[in-house]
Amino acid sequence: MALKKLISVEGALTIQTPYGNFEDGRKNVVVDAYIKVVEVTSTKENTSAKVVFSDSKLKLEKQYLFTPDMDGKNFIAQAYEHLKTLPEFAGAADC
Repeated sequence: MALKKLISVEGALTIQTPYGNFEDGRKNVVVDAYIKVVEVTSTKENTSAKVVFSDSKLKLEKQYLFTPDMDGKNFIAQAYEHLKTLPEFAGAADC
């Protein structure tokens, strides 16, 4: 279970050279990200899902919180269902 989506990532480009690291200002890059829930921790009141966004060159992690349905699907499936309700995941495709 995972998602795919084009995401926009903003940050500074760092170039590593034998002479040291050079930073090349602010950059905005669009990435075709593979999005996977890699860890879920839960109590009856609160569930935390660690989500990894990755492609061949990039790996980012982010935490998302939601209230679990104790009678529902497993917590990983619930995490994906929750992510799909968030605006930043609009248009994400199951894969």
